[in-house]
Amino acid sequence: MPYNPEDLGEVEVALLGVLCAGLPPSRSAGDDTFRVDHVTAVVAGLHGAGRREVHLAADGVAVTPEFRRELRAAIEGLAARGILADQAAGMPAAAGGFAEGLQIDMVNPDEHPAVLDRYLAQLCMEQLFNVPAVYPYLMERYSSSGEVWRRLRAAGYGQ
Repeated sequence: MPYNPEDLGEVEVALLGVLCAGLPPSRSAGDDTFRVDHVTAVVAGLHGAGRREVHLAADGVAVTPEFRRELRAAIEGLAARGILADQAAGMPAAAGGFAEGLQIDMVNPDEHPAVLDRYLAQLCMEQLFNVPAVYPYLMERYSSSGEVWRRLRAAGYGQ
């Protein structure tokens, strides 16, 4: 059954849109603000409440435990519908990104869920770009991703 963004929850739309943006692995980027959970939390906060910090912890980088649970549920729900393929966690967060007791296996920053329905993910990204509060942030992440990918390719990443 084909899905549309309207069939999805807010966190599901945010996650698919973020995954469609092509973020580099946060560990390779050396920057926790490239973590899928971080970017999805900011996008969901901007989309829902118009404020980026809604789902972020006090440090402004880590996500709240509540949002981590919502994100895990979104990943599991999308995987159950065949929209994503959940990938097993197992690698630590980027340097400076590990907090004692943090359940980093909830969303692995360097093993993003694989998008199986690219068309739906593209629709979700386009829907997010139409939100004035989200557009500048997501475009900045997209632009910064390009710079990181160029640097990583120049260093031999993926060869």
